[in-house]
Amino acid sequence: MAARLCCLTVVDRQADISCTRTVDMTSRTPRTTGLMLAGLMMVASSAAMATPAKHGHAQQATHAQQANGQTVQSAVIPAQITYDDPAFRELVSPKAHLTRLYDKATWSEGPIVMPDGSVIWSDVKQNEVLRWQPTGKHAGKVSTWLKPSDFQNGHAVDEQGRIVAASHGKRGIVRQEGNEWKVLIDKYEGKQLNSPNDLIIDSTGAIWFTDPTFGVKNPLESYGGNVEQDGEYVYRFLPATGVIERLETPLVKAPNGLALSPDERTLYVADSQLAHDFNDHALAHQIIAYDISPADRKLSNGRVFAVINPGIPDGMKVDVNGNVWTSSGDSVQVYSPEGKRLGRVTFPSTVGNMVFGVNKANKPVLYVTAANGLYRLDVNVKGAVPVKR
Repeated sequence: MAARLCCLTVVDRQADISCTRTVDMTSRTPRTTGLMLAGLMMVASSAAMATPAKHGHAQQATHAQQANGQTVQSAVIPAQITYDDPAFRELVSPKAHLTRLYDKATWSEGPIVMPDGSVIWSDVKQNEVLRWQPTGKHAGKVSTWLKPSDFQNGHAVDEQGRIVAASHGKRGIVRQEGNEWKVLIDKYEGKQLNSPNDLIIDSTGAIWFTDPTFGVKNPLESYGGNVEQDGEYVYRFLPATGVIERLETPLVKAPNGLALSPDERTLYVADSQLAHDFNDHALAHQIIAYDISPADRKLSNGRVFAVINPGIPDGMKVDVNGNVWTSSGDSVQVYSPEGKRLGRVTFPSTVGNMVFGVNKANKPVLYVTAANGLYRLDVNVKGAVPVKR
């Protein structure tokens, strides 16, 4: 049997070095179609925002799978890991595996881990939700979970195990109830919401969601329609009472992803204003943090948590230690609770969103949706989960 190789580029900002190392993957991949060529570009260690290396010249060890009647390639691929702080080694090891699980989508978004361990995510522009299964007789297979999906984007799972989604098509928040999708909220003060993009559910069951105009203005990601709201906002909705509240987030121009700190005392909101016009670099591409009052859940003390380069912040998640993991162009960047960038992992295409999970060995992993693909990255920390109070 031929040797199986994986090319891994590690950049250490502290030691001011960049190196490419080859790892023997013989015991880790079931089939090899060729050797990987170490064709990654070296990253200049003196540039804190260096342009990531291209991975296009590296041949990849692949394992053919069947998904929806199409052959899909699953592969351990080159992973470029940049260490801006030694603490990042505790989160992502230099030996971490990056595995491509699927690459036939159009624009991948909103991944969640289902109660059975499978992962579903949106292929927004194809108006469908896909499902990847890690175990059982369909292990490794990707299938269509929902089509049409009414252009669902972000997803969450509530305390009862029901799927809740931000729907561009319904222009609201919907929840799966049996074989139907119930619209929970689609208006504020009698006016149609824009196109809810991402959502989270806190420990009380409240749904926090963003409502930018990205979806409704894009005929490939919605059914279209008139914009009735006077801006793009963040909302909190209480399913138990039907009450919806528009949150005071004056620093945020175009809310996108959002996340809560483990103690639910801080709200992070991705401001992706730059996505409205990537030629206007004066537009915001940053994460804004707000303090949350434990008494009434009101927001205060808005401040810039991090300015994101390259690209824009989109989906975000927070780990159990309070570190913020955010999309940024073709990478996932990780920031400490104080807003210091710890490091980044570069992906082959533009990252949309992510979710923490575990692998078959019950080790923590990060599932990442990036353009046409679903990826799995080995990590050393679990994601924060709501704790009912």
